[in-house]
Amino acid sequence: MLQETPSLRARHYEKRLSWQELLVPEVARRLGVGSDRPEDTRPSALAAAALACLDVAATGWVACEGTVPLAVLLDRAMGALAE
Repeated sequence: MLQETPSLRARHYEKRLSWQELLVPEVARRLGVGSDRPEDTRPSALAAAALACLDVAATGWVACEGTVPLAVLLDRAMGALAE
């Protein structure tokens, strides 16, 4: 339903952007990147990639009707980034 309804898809994207804004400072802290280094895009890239993996895993989970646990699908999606 989310993918088929433009207004829901748009709202989901807005929420995802707000989650990303919340995650970036913590990712930056863990990477040792100070707020004085806006040119270091790694924290934003990692937060965006993690949320994209979550979206892909959730889509896969719905498609397989929950026969594969969401955590497994999320691990697979994130693992693909390391390959």
